[in-house]
Amino acid sequence: METAKRELYEETGATEFEITPVCIYSVTGKNRVNETGEESFGALYFADIKQFEKELHSEIEKIEFFEEVPADLTYPLIQPLLMQEFMRRSKA
Repeated sequence: METAKRELYEETGATEFEITPVCIYSVTGKNRVNETGEESFGALYFADIKQFEKELHSEIEKIEFFEEVPADLTYPLIQPLLMQEFMRRSKA
């Protein structure tokens, strides 16, 4: 949870938020962060952000808000699946 909170802050500048774990997931196969192709694990969280820092810093170039999922995703093979899983679980 502490890592998720830190990453949320570093990646978005969120300073006030509620964060909730959604699920653990795994990925198998070689990619740019996993050269061996062995199974690796991650955690999916949902964050309800109330406030961002006034000035951007660190890894953040800009913050944008979208009505739809953007076409240009960082990890296009897994991010839509994670969003689908969140939607499935949030309806349950």
